[in-house]
Amino acid sequence: MNKILDRSRNEGESPRAVSSSRLIPSAEWLVVALMAAYLTVHTLPSAWKTLNTDFPNYYLTARLAQEKSSTSRIYEWVWLQRQKDHREIDQRIIALIPITPFSTLAVRPFAAMQPLAAKRCWLVLNLLLVASSVMLIRSLTGLAWRRVMLLVALSIPLNKNLLFGQYYVLLLFVLTLACWCYLRERRFLSGLLIGVSFGLKIFPVLYLGYFLRKRDLKAFAGGIIGGAGAAILSVAVFGWQANRVLVSQVLPWTLRGETLDPYNLSSASIATLLHRLFVFEPQWNPNPSFHLPWMLAVVLPLAQTLLFAPALLLAEPSNTSPRRLHLEWSAVLLGSLAISTLPAGYHFTLLILPACLMWNEVYERGGLRATAGLLFLFTAIGYPGWKSIGTASPLTLLSVPRLYAVILLCFFVYWLLVVQGANKDRPRDTLIWGGAFALVMCLNIASGLRHQSGLYADYQWRIPTGENILQTNGPVMQDGRILFTAMVPTGYRTVAQDQNGFKFDVGDVDQLGVTANSTGRWTEEVGKVSTIVSSVPGKESIHQAENPVASPNGRWLAYLREEHGRGRIWLRSLDQANGKDNGLTPGELDVLEMSFLPNGSLVFSAESSGRPPRLYLVDEAGVLISMGTDEARYPAASGDGRWLAYSKLQNGNWHLWLRDLHDGQTRRLTQADCNNVQPTWTSDSKTLVYASDCGRALWFTALCRRRIIE
Repeated sequence: MNKILDRSRNEGESPRAVSSSRLIPSAEWLVVALMAAYLTVHTLPSAWKTLNTDFPNYYLTARLAQEKSSTSRIYEWVWLQRQKDHREIDQRIIALIPITPFSTLAVRPFAAMQPLAAKRCWLVLNLLLVASSVMLIRSLTGLAWRRVMLLVALSIPLNKNLLFGQYYVLLLFVLTLACWCYLRERRFLSGLLIGVSFGLKIFPVLYLGYFLRKRDLKAFAGGIIGGAGAAILSVAVFGWQANRVLVSQVLPWTLRGETLDPYNLSSASIATLLHRLFVFEPQWNPNPSFHLPWMLAVVLPLAQTLLFAPALLLAEPSNTSPRRLHLEWSAVLLGSLAISTLPAGYHFTLLILPACLMWNEVYERGGLRATAGLLFLFTAIGYPGWKSIGTASPLTLLSVPRLYAVILLCFFVYWLLVVQGANKDRPRDTLIWGGAFALVMCLNIASGLRHQSGLYADYQWRIPTGENILQTNGPVMQDGRILFTAMVPTGYRTVAQDQNGFKFDVGDVDQLGVTANSTGRWTEEVGKVSTIVSSVPGKESIHQAENPVASPNGRWLAYLREEHGRGRIWLRSLDQANGKDNGLTPGELDVLEMSFLPNGSLVFSAESSGRPPRLYLVDEAGVLISMGTDEARYPAASGDGRWLAYSKLQNGNWHLWLRDLHDGQTRRLTQADCNNVQPTWTSDSKTLVYASDCGRALWFTALCRRRIIE
């Protein structure tokens, strides 16, 4: 087909134009050779030698499942960091958010290997998937080999995928295979593959809307079955609790673009741009253009609707020609990327598929100039220098050039759909779909406005945090100072904060827990095993021990000892030099957090048999009593023994509650649509210090100090 088009064009062109067109294949091969050399000399050796980022996230989660360890807490930053350290994975910070558990199963066959060996196997598999995708695209489009390879070679995001060990090469292959099946009338199998890709990444679910628009119930049914199969397998491997956290807690924040720093313009999304323009946050965004959060709630759904709706409204249900399907499939994928809330550069590896599908139509409609425009946008989107260019710009609106390139490419394919087709559908059909989009947009706006209600109220209680502190965890009080565990770019460190500022502990290992009383401080230092180190001279360290909690009277130290990811409470007497530690809780309880009462008993939260956490009471003899509070964590008893503060999960967020231990009465302390966790009492038993992610990113908490007892 390309040869016929080239020959027909050349017959009417001047000798100079013909000569120029003959140089194009040579130029294309030259670019392919140069970029292949870059891949071979730079990217692959670096990817082969180091873990870099991202791959350890998938590897560790898959390994936990392979080892039959508990996986209910895989979305908790500190807990997962501890598992990483125990397995000596060479990575500073590790996290699963916002990755789905199902996506980690792709590296499950390599989970028994050492991390670097596993990454090398993953790298080889990815290269095979790239080759397979190239062959499928060649079969789909009839493009010359050099042109398919040219787009692959020009994809800087592909290099980043291979370097970081990301899974977008796998997703590219699955989407390409789904498209190949769809064009060959294997509609159910195509839908099935889309359902599986939904398990890898959320946005392919939008293809189900495309199948409905095409009135292709067979493909739609395949998508439902494939997605359900991915969900069932994920629950079977990782358990109900981890997947429940994904759906009820992680996913809503992901759709708002708030699972990572939503003010960081390096992601170049509509969501981050609007956060930066209209939302004030004391540490991350102290100087927005305007503090008008309602603008974020209104403009984000509006912009997403305007960008994605044409992908479905321009689809022609009765038109099943390959040329039309190429453009429609591309439009859905490009529209999905344009409305993504937190895209990273490597996400745009997926552009290889729509760029190849569009090539012939672009060349036929606009010739070399239009094709050059397609290549320019394709390459510009993957250009790695946009981050530094955006940072240097004094105007926020000029700080996201990649976003504008993505939008231009999106409208490019919409223009092709308009000029290629003559939609013969009834106006009523388009009107119904337009009304559906308008309804969804209005619901999203209403949801966003509800989310904004009271979200920034805790700023009045916020304790100023150092610039390099990304996250605060587990605050405790000692002589008027606040001790806590901080996530910093190099890992986790214990920090002491008073009126003079912050003092960081030094060391080469992660410090993932701290406790203190008037006599001393105990810190959890984590390597292959967790060790609790005491600041009291002469006190020996406790090995295979984590999450220390000291009693206020200085008599006891409680800690957790982990078995296959499940914690049990152990108790050590601090009055005896070498006393024997006692286990207080049974193995069927997975203890999460605990707090001492003045009488020496412990209030703790624990999961059991996959059920949500609840609160229990245990005394020094191990007598266990349920406190009858479900979906509760982070208990903190006041020093006078009157009050118990804790967090309770409601509507996907953790809210602070207060319980009077004398009469059992409870009341809710926080209302906003965010998380308030890990409370601790000051010495007056009237004021709480706690961690809050309100106005920030999911579980990227900052400290607040609030008086709650008058």
